[in-house]
Amino acid sequence: MRSSILDFAREIVSQFALGPSAAQIGIVEFSADAATLSEMSMDANALNTAISNASSAGGRTSISDGLARGLSVVTGATARHGSSMILLLTDGKQTVDGDDDTAIAQARVVKNAGVELVAIGFGGARVSTIEAIASPPASEYAYFGSDIDAIRRHFGQNASLCGLLLSPGA
Repeated sequence: MRSSILDFAREIVSQFALGPSAAQIGIVEFSADAATLSEMSMDANALNTAISNASSAGGRTSISDGLARGLSVVTGATARHGSSMILLLTDGKQTVDGDDDTAIAQARVVKNAGVELVAIGFGGARVSTIEAIASPPASEYAYFGSDIDAIRRHFGQNASLCGLLLSPGA
């Protein structure tokens, strides 16, 4: 399953035009703690290398740590000013540093900072939590699939994830 998730992350990166007047992407991984794999970057090769260097998930999940670290990346020194968005991809519920309410509270901090939040869940994640984490309206900013392959099929057949991220509701 790890390789499917990493492949999906690479597919996301490949959907964006990266550059000084185009998109920047930063990558954060989280399990029991969060780590920055890449600050905001316009270099697809560097981003794909960062994805390849992702660690194996430990089965414990701190969505709130991932969101907090994501916020620090999109507002960090390498980030451009302007609109920012975080894409959260999780296969579980918060099991470390609190519970799903903790994750939802951290999502509120992210949204209050002016960052749009797209939440995608699968596996053991709860639909209600994914919807509460996402920016409103959840019908545009949240998606839940049974597994990562279902998510890949959905965005491959039904909608470009890049299109969702660049123009929700379009």
